[in-house]
Amino acid sequence: MDELGLAQELLKDAKALLGMGSLRSSISRSYYATFHACIALLEEHGFRPTNFTGKHGWPAKRWEHGIIIAQSTANPVLRSVLPLKLGLQVNWLYTLRIRSDYRPTQPPTATQAKEVYKVAERILKKVEAKLI
Repeated sequence: MDELGLAQELLKDAKALLGMGSLRSSISRSYYATFHACIALLEEHGFRPTNFTGKHGWPAKRWEHGIIIAQSTANPVLRSVLPLKLGLQVNWLYTLRIRSDYRPTQPPTATQAKEVYKVAERILKKVEAKLI
């Protein structure tokens, strides 16, 4: 399965989890749908992780969250598809994903989970429009 296909599957899972009331898992899947959609767009234009500096200051060996978050507002390829406001929301999705996955005392609200899903859906639709 390619990155775009994985992004589509993860967003479908996010929607199902949201419908079941699994807010934390829905937020996580929504973020990862966005993560893989951004990777699909970058790879389509010839970018690889090694084009970027990883968290340890060396060329990255794999796609890192920090790379995708930074590139969502800085990379011309992503910026041509994601307006600045939408690019900035990639970081917001990541922040809520971290909170949902690792902070049991900070449960997400249904409103947050729905908004995260909607943002991920908008991002994926924009990427699909460019790649399909």
